[in-house]
Amino acid sequence: MRKLLMFILLGMFLINFVSAGCIAPQCIGTFKLGDCVSLPQDCADCTYNYISYVSYPNSSQALGETIMTKTGTHYNYDFCNTTLFGEYHVSGHGDEYGIDTVWGGDNYYFEITPNGQDFSTGKAISYIGFILIILFTFLLTLYGAIKMEWKHKRNDENKIISINNFRYIKVFLFSMNYMLMMFIFGLSYKFFSEANIQGFTNFFFYGYQLFEKLLIPIMITMVIIFFIIFITNIKIKDKLKLGIH
Repeated sequence: MRKLLMFILLGMFLINFVSAGCIAPQCIGTFKLGDCVSLPQDCADCTYNYISYVSYPNSSQALGETIMTKTGTHYNYDFCNTTLFGEYHVSGHGDEYGIDTVWGGDNYYFEITPNGQDFSTGKAISYIGFILIILFTFLLTLYGAIKMEWKHKRNDENKIISINNFRYIKVFLFSMNYMLMMFIFGLSYKFFSEANIQGFTNFFFYGYQLFEKLLIPIMITMVIIFFIIFITNIKIKDKLKLGIH
């Protein structure tokens, strides 16, 4: 329960973290990795406008002093070096009213996300809701699998008197636990990827990849265990019929 509470608190923190999104009018928009982004600027009294720099999410800067294309009172520049996820801030200057005036900076930016969409509060809640449901199911099935009896019922002389068929359910529940954990890592990877939280994204991505690669060997092992239980139970049944305890 303590772990579940910590996960819920983490989820609440992440909702607050991602809910800000791309807020107009400061934000130009949200785009996909590799997209070209139009950087507009309107100025009726300007004879020129320049892009001074575009800063990447890691704070490094692209472009030098670059002139913008003029169409009437509208200026524009197409920026195509969108190679990182996150916020790109734009700064420039123009001769408004004949005075060289700086614009942009923290108040002028765009975002690059994996799918070109804002990661909204509603979407964050949906992901966290699914993850919590699967996590609760995982904990429930894990508890059941651990608590379920494995040994056959024996008498005071330590002789088997009845077969424990709950062994099949115990193995099934552990198999289900594995699948649920893989789903948790997969959903968490997608969540952190779309929220653009790189450290967690890599952790859950590699974790999911590991679970996926081990899936077939684990399932084969579980089938073998089922088969061994089945054969063992048949032998015990035969012995019980013959009165051999």
